[in-house]
Amino acid sequence: MEQSATYSLWLEPTGDTAYKLQERIKELSKKYDTPMFSPHVTLLGGLTASKTELVALTDTLASSVAPFDLKLTKAGYLNTFYQSLFIHVEQNEGLTYLHNNACRLFDCPEEYENEYMPHLSLLYGDLTQKQKEKILNNIGREFYVQFTVKKVVLMHTDGKPDQWKKIHTAMFKQG
Repeated sequence: MEQSATYSLWLEPTGDTAYKLQERIKELSKKYDTPMFSPHVTLLGGLTASKTELVALTDTLASSVAPFDLKLTKAGYLNTFYQSLFIHVEQNEGLTYLHNNACRLFDCPEEYENEYMPHLSLLYGDLTQKQKEKILNNIGREFYVQFTVKKVVLMHTDGKPDQWKKIHTAMFKQG
């Protein structure tokens, strides 16, 4: 019997902001020998329904919201591999609405809805607090970068980051 796949919903920066963030991620992952990945803000993770169902739900979710801005603020870190070093994303009405609507559509556990910490990772890995502090001393701790989110991306996120695949992109409603 086939093991069920795991998917995530991502919000991706575009244009110059995406390029600059990708370059920063590439530079840090090379320097610290950690996995490289595309810049993104995870809206939901750990989704295990069928791909067909997830694509349909992603389209429904995207059609419920117009493009909105996300603002990156201060850097932070945790002692978890995928939240090793990141930039916080300021909560706003558009993001809160989208996340809550995604939780309803994708049937999230209630605690997940309440524990959402929007962020954009810069580095995955098992680094020490001292290493992370040193990195932040070099790259800075405040970012205040803003970009417009126009789509939600369904990612297949089984395995290591270099095995992740973009499955579907759903554009937000226009006008």
